[in-house]
Amino acid sequence: MSESAIFRDRSKLSPRYMPEELPHRQAQIQQIIQVFSEAPKDPDKFPLTILQVIGVAGIGKTSTVIRSSKIVEEQFAKNRLTLKTAYINLKLQGGNKYAIYRFLLERLAPELPAQGLSAEEMLRYLLRYLRENKQYALIIMDEIDYLIKTSKDSGIIYDLTRLNEFEPDKPCNVKGVVFIARSTEFYNRLDPAELSTLGRVPMEFHSYTLQQVSDILESRSAQAFNPKAIGSDVIDKVASITTSAEVNGDVRYALDLLLYAGNLAESQGTGRVTLDHVRKVHGQVHPSITSEDIEQLSRNHLLSMVALVRALKGKKKPYVELKDVRLYAAELAEQLKIKKIDVEDYLDDLRSRRLVDIKSLKEIGLHGASLAELEPALMNKIKGEK
Repeated sequence: MSESAIFRDRSKLSPRYMPEELPHRQAQIQQIIQVFSEAPKDPDKFPLTILQVIGVAGIGKTSTVIRSSKIVEEQFAKNRLTLKTAYINLKLQGGNKYAIYRFLLERLAPELPAQGLSAEEMLRYLLRYLRENKQYALIIMDEIDYLIKTSKDSGIIYDLTRLNEFEPDKPCNVKGVVFIARSTEFYNRLDPAELSTLGRVPMEFHSYTLQQVSDILESRSAQAFNPKAIGSDVIDKVASITTSAEVNGDVRYALDLLLYAGNLAESQGTGRVTLDHVRKVHGQVHPSITSEDIEQLSRNHLLSMVALVRALKGKKKPYVELKDVRLYAAELAEQLKIKKIDVEDYLDDLRSRRLVDIKSLKEIGLHGASLAELEPALMNKIKGEK
């Protein structure tokens, strides 16, 4: 049995964990596999192929490319051929051309010494090594846009897209180079020759839908959490936060949110991750309601927010209906002995201030705030306390 009441295996929420199945990315995996499908049949005749994968952070670009490369490796192995994949995250392992090519040499030809060689000589030695040893390679350059943005030398694109021209009379045993970027803005920093060899037809990854994020989180949660330690309400809430404009579909953020909400639940000994754990963690990273926001609200805005908070606490759901908020607003007015307010207009204004999340009259909620901590702060302001 797990020592934790919350987690079965928290490493399954790590960005370094590579699941066997990638929900909602099978089409992209098949597309990449198809690009290299002829390579294992007659690799010496298969040309160097350049591929670009473009999309915002946390939508499965890297996982999809790496998973695809493993399948291509397996297809080479079935033909009794060796294909090696060299993955480099240029944000973590980059810096300059020399360091990057040395890393390539270490991954693909560890027997070769890099000391004393220029960057171009390392590439030449690598190509010769692969050919002489009848090995093939696939190179993955992640965060290429970051390198181009932070480095004055964009020549790495020119070099890697023209590996077949180092010795044009001999086959190039690097079968593919895949560049991964968050957008095509880095094109503006490339000269015409680099753009020409790179090409202008990238494979674009679109953000996951709300349902797709829920599917991904449900799959990963089943591996990471103990049974009954997390419910569909929490997963739906995290999915909703993830697909909001402020997070922009970044599933890595969603996994972090689940992990830290789980850690909070574990430290509090609740035995279960709750919506308030999620709100508190998200509020610390993306605080949607600050003390300054509260200071700027009118009394009726504050009353409307308290009614919403109490409705959410009472229903124990990520979203409540307008009629629920109205009911709690009436009870609050009676408690404070004040005239009942019509919360609808104030909630709508709070939405425009990005303090309240309203999807419809039946889906009203809060993202980045712990209900347990928010209500006292609001009530103190209403009563004139500091």
